[in-house]
Amino acid sequence: MRFGVCCNPDRAKAVLEAGFDYVEAPALAVATGVVPRGTEVTNLFVFTDLKLVGPEKGDIGEYGRDLIPKAAQLGVQVMVIGSGGARRAPEGYSVEKATEEFLEAIQTMHSIAQPLGVTVAPESLRREETNVGNDLGVLAGELAARGCAFTADSYHVLAQQGGKKPTAAFWKKEVPFAPAHVHLATRERTWRVAEDPALIPFVARLRDLGYDGRVSLEVRWDDFEGELTSAREQIVRLFSS
Repeated sequence: MRFGVCCNPDRAKAVLEAGFDYVEAPALAVATGVVPRGTEVTNLFVFTDLKLVGPEKGDIGEYGRDLIPKAAQLGVQVMVIGSGGARRAPEGYSVEKATEEFLEAIQTMHSIAQPLGVTVAPESLRREETNVGNDLGVLAGELAARGCAFTADSYHVLAQQGGKKPTAAFWKKEVPFAPAHVHLATRERTWRVAEDPALIPFVARLRDLGYDGRVSLEVRWDDFEGELTSAREQIVRLFSS
C-alpha cells in the first residue's frame, strides 16, 4: 500500500518530507510542465471550459492526445477524472444522454492512456457537484462494461449515505470490485481518518478485494505542513487496524 496527498505542486516537497510515498497533483501541472518530484497520480483532469457532455461538448480526444502522453513521460501512472462542472448535464439536457457521453469520453481517454501504461480512473461525485456519475456502484459497473477503471472516493460515497451509518453491505454494493485508485477523507473531509468509524468497513472492503494500490488523502487542512505528520500517522493506523 502506498500513501499520498492531493496537493498543489508548491506543497509537494513538504508531503514527501513528511514520509508520504507520492504526490497527487492537478493535471494542469502536467499541461504546464510544472510537475513536482514524486507525482504518481493526477486529479482535476479537465476544467469546466472543456465540456465532456452536452450541446457545447468539446474535443476530448484532442485534449487527451496532448495531455496523457506528457503525463506518461513524467511518470504519472493514474489520472483521476472528477471534473464535475465539465460532466454536468446542462438544464434541459437529458442526464441519461449526458451519462452516455461521459462514458464515451472515458473510453476515448482509456484508449489513449492504456498503451502508455497510464490508468484513467473516474470517481463518483456528490450531487452538489454534478448530476452525472453520482453513485459509485453504478458508475463502477458502467465503466467496467467498457473495460475502464474507477477511483473509490470515501468522502463522495459517504455523501450518498447522508447521516446514515454505512454498513459492510453498503460498501460491498458501492465498491463491487477492486478500484484502480482510492481517495480518502472522513465524512467531514478531514484527515482524522482513524477516528471515523464509517471508514472501518470501507477499509475492510478494500482488504477483502485485495486492494494494495495507492491511497491519497484528499482533505481540508488548517495548517498543511504542521498537520502532515499526524495525517500520515492516522492513515497508517487506519490501514493497520
